[in-house]
Amino acid sequence: MSDDSSYSGGSSPFLEAPDVAVETRGDIHIPTVVASAEVPTTNRGDGLDNHNAEKAQVSPDNDFERQLMTLKYKYSTLQNEYDLEQLQTQRQINELDKKYRTAIEELEASIDESKQLHNENIQLRDTLDALKLEKNADDDEEQDEIILLKRELAAKSQELEELKLSEQSNEDEYQFQIGNLQAEKKAADDLADKLNRELIKQNNEVKRLSKVVNEKDDEILELQNVKIMNSHPNYNTEEFQELSTMNKLFKEQSEYCKELEEINLKQGEDIKKLRNIEDSSNFWKSEIEKLEGQVREAQSLKEKFETSQMEVIDLKEKLAEFSIFSEEMQQGDLAKLNPADLMNNLELLQQENLTLIDENTKMNLTVNNMKILNEELALERTQLLDLNKSYENNIINLKKLNYELEQQKILSFEECKMLNKQLEEYQKSSAENAENTGTLHTDLEQNNIIADYRNRTEELTGELQKLNDQLIQSQKEEEQGVKKRKLKEVNGMTYYSQRINELQLENSKLTRDLQKFQNLNGLLETKLMKLINLKEKKIRIVELRDNPLRKDQFVKKQQLDLLKKENADLLKASMGEERINTVPTSVYNSLKFDIQQQEQEILKANKKFMRLKEIFNKKSLEFIDVVNSILGFKLEFRQDGKVKIYSCYKPDKSLMVDLRKNTLDSTLQLENWDELLQYWITERGQIPCFLATLTLQLWESSQAM
Repeated sequence: MSDDSSYSGGSSPFLEAPDVAVETRGDIHIPTVVASAEVPTTNRGDGLDNHNAEKAQVSPDNDFERQLMTLKYKYSTLQNEYDLEQLQTQRQINELDKKYRTAIEELEASIDESKQLHNENIQLRDTLDALKLEKNADDDEEQDEIILLKRELAAKSQELEELKLSEQSNEDEYQFQIGNLQAEKKAADDLADKLNRELIKQNNEVKRLSKVVNEKDDEILELQNVKIMNSHPNYNTEEFQELSTMNKLFKEQSEYCKELEEINLKQGEDIKKLRNIEDSSNFWKSEIEKLEGQVREAQSLKEKFETSQMEVIDLKEKLAEFSIFSEEMQQGDLAKLNPADLMNNLELLQQENLTLIDENTKMNLTVNNMKILNEELALERTQLLDLNKSYENNIINLKKLNYELEQQKILSFEECKMLNKQLEEYQKSSAENAENTGTLHTDLEQNNIIADYRNRTEELTGELQKLNDQLIQSQKEEEQGVKKRKLKEVNGMTYYSQRINELQLENSKLTRDLQKFQNLNGLLETKLMKLINLKEKKIRIVELRDNPLRKDQFVKKQQLDLLKKENADLLKASMGEERINTVPTSVYNSLKFDIQQQEQEILKANKKFMRLKEIFNKKSLEFIDVVNSILGFKLEFRQDGKVKIYSCYKPDKSLMVDLRKNTLDSTLQLENWDELLQYWITERGQIPCFLATLTLQLWESSQAM
């Protein structure tokens, strides 16, 4: 448009010659001179001087030419007017073209916007479908969780039923054990009474027999004395000693009877202890009933705990809703929620917290009571074990007594045999002295007494044997009963202790869970208080000026902005109808930015490489100095694969080692060079030893100089 206006430079009849043609340049008409008309170039002054002469000399040809000139002039003016009108029309066309292009651009922009809106609509539909799928998945997960919770609830209910059945079976077992204990106690009481009666009988019999034996001993002594006096005037010392031993034996038997009486008294005390055990068993029965009541209370507490767990799950759901509320608060969508609901939820949570605290205190009290009862049960168990041990010791003592009775019975049999021998001897002696009638009568009486004594002793031995058999059988039965009772008591106590341990573990687990939920409730309350008292605070973050993270973020942000611009420009270029063989400036800027970043990275890499090179050179120099100071040689590595070795004792001379050709050249002037080379290298292949001998020789030569 500006180019077209520059060509329309106001062509008028006063500025241009009449013989001007019009040449079109594109759509614009530009006036140019076609042919020069033969116009007389006369001066204005000459025309004035000769004006009258010209008037006089005007001819008809000049009139024609003048008319022709006027016609040409009119033609040129008309042509110029036409050009002006054409320029105006062209200008209007250009303006219309401009408006058309702007309208097309606006239309393309609206099309792009509609396409973008369409794409956004598609994306929103996709997101909506994804959200629907997520919602369906969440609903499925919730359904699965509900099913799992129902299964867990069914499992818990089944466990509760099993626990009830187990507790019922335990109760039945305890009652059965109590019945067995009572029956055993009754049997033990009957047996103890029977034993007391038998012991009293035996004691009375022993006393009576001891009296009879004492009387018989006195009679025997008198008879022996009479016999001795009648038969021999002198004493027989052997018979006297035998009688004295018999007297001692009878005295020991009397002492043994006294010991038996003391044992009977001890057994009476043991019976009293057994009665005390019966009282303690009754006490334990009442304690077991109390424990069963506490177990029922524990079951009710367990149900309360399950309800509290459900309440905790509700609290977690409310917490999730509150987290959504906090997110919406951060986003600024405060109109969606009602503060009254929040306050109601807070009041409900506080009430639930108070109820949980009360339940916790009750649980603590029940736990303490359970601990006290457990300790009392442990003490009673130890007492029962002590009583059981004492009962076993009593049984062992009874066995010892039975064994001693058997020994005494054997001794009494031996004594009877001895007495029979003595009686036979006495009968023989009495038969010899049968001349005296008075003595015969006394012999008959003595024989009758001895026969009675023999019969009585035989009866007593038979009764003692029967009593002994009965005692042995009763002891065996008692041992079997004690073993069975032991097994039952041990099984019952172990089961009871295991049950107490299980209850303690469950109680500790419940306390831990309750503590956890209390802590969680406290945290929720603190979060709620913080959210209620939440106010906007200006936070000042202290950062380094030359922060590499900030630099990296700035570079990434700049790169992202450039890529966004490039993407937008390329989209515009691709959406356009006309294909333009040009590149948007944003592409150029992004490429330029990438090149700058690569150049900076190259500079950093070069700096790092230079630093590493300097460090390597320093370390290599240090290595060379260390080798020179320790080994006495300075090494110089060349690029052609050769190593030059200088000795510290002769630095102006050197050895040249070619690693490629595997050769050794030297500038050292040594007399035995060939010998050393032959000995150390060709024969033995020891280069270090060769160099060591060289250093020794060079040191000796330097010392000699």
